[in-house]
Amino acid sequence: MVRPKLNKIEADISKISIYLRSTKKFGKTTLWRDLIMEKFHDPTKGLLIACGSEQGYTMLDNLNAVHVTNYDDLMELIDWLIDKKGVEHDIRMVAFDSVDELVLITDAETIRIHNKDNPTKKVKSIKAAMSGYSAGEKYSANNLIKPMMNRLKDAGFGRMYIAHTKFKTVKTKGSTDPDGYMILTSNLGADYESAFGDCADVVLTGTVDKPIVEKTVGDDTKKFISGDTVRRLYFRETELVDAGGRFSAGTVPEYMVFDKPNMAADFIRIIEEGMEKSKTVTDNAPTSKLPQTKIPVALTVPEEKPVQKTPADVDEVANIAEEPNTEPETDDMFSDTTNDVEELRATIKETVKTVSADKKAEAVKFIKDNGGKVDALGEAECLKVLEILS
Repeated sequence: MVRPKLNKIEADISKISIYLRSTKKFGKTTLWRDLIMEKFHDPTKGLLIACGSEQGYTMLDNLNAVHVTNYDDLMELIDWLIDKKGVEHDIRMVAFDSVDELVLITDAETIRIHNKDNPTKKVKSIKAAMSGYSAGEKYSANNLIKPMMNRLKDAGFGRMYIAHTKFKTVKTKGSTDPDGYMILTSNLGADYESAFGDCADVVLTGTVDKPIVEKTVGDDTKKFISGDTVRRLYFRETELVDAGGRFSAGTVPEYMVFDKPNMAADFIRIIEEGMEKSKTVTDNAPTSKLPQTKIPVALTVPEEKPVQKTPADVDEVANIAEEPNTEPETDDMFSDTTNDVEELRATIKETVKTVSADKKAEAVKFIKDNGGKVDALGEAECLKVLEILS
């Protein structure tokens, strides 16, 4: 029977989960290697799980690593980590590099499960799996990823989730601003971002800031990089960077500058001192003080270019399923709307392949009367087409 237990903070980086996002070649995998060596002085105390096509450790020695490409191999590895802990290995922390590729592995398993349960309505897209309406992504995140990470947590493993970044337009729940705002966050969809970002103890975002100067070249003015680039790892959210953690206010700096070849010692110190200072009762508070760095950072927000839409012919029923999607990508991480128009369109294209000719004809007529192609339909029209097809 489940009983409550009073939680006490143990200021040890190996006891928490860290979600680390940055641009490519920031040094995420190197930081992991150096963290294990600094913390344990033994590379076998950590394990890097390279997922799918991500194998970014070729040039890193003293790194304990394994490569998995499918869900069955991944589950076999997780079982071994948990069941053989203290018997065949003494691994204390694991890192997934990268979770972008891990998501593709769990998506493939979700599609396999859907097709097994629905042999007459097989799908190829995660957006169409589990009846669509983003149900495929939710199943992958909630039924596969979260239970996997919780098993590792319950077994006492520290976890690091390594991902990449992207500028996104974010619409915050409850906001009256319909357009949202741009922020640097992960490149994952909302359900996957929630599986890692909402559940991790610490969410960190790395940036590479490049000084830009304008120079006149002939009759044109062009921009060039001038001076040294600066790498920053953010612990707190700013106007342009998404980051944060479960630290008490003022216990960690806004960011740390990566200005040395090996930043592991500073990284561990900041996190463990932040954990120690977050205690409500501290017996052995550290004597060192953390610099509260708040230097203004000018990150360049990329311009959004208009997307050129190509008319599609839907005179034939088959064209509905094969029509390419020319709509711009949307990544409203915190939107209340789950019936994303892009997902609805993708669901239509998959569903139309499995219905009767009469329903296809009725759907085609409605589409012709409302823009002429699937990618021209709004949310209400998409829902009507799906109602027809169902």
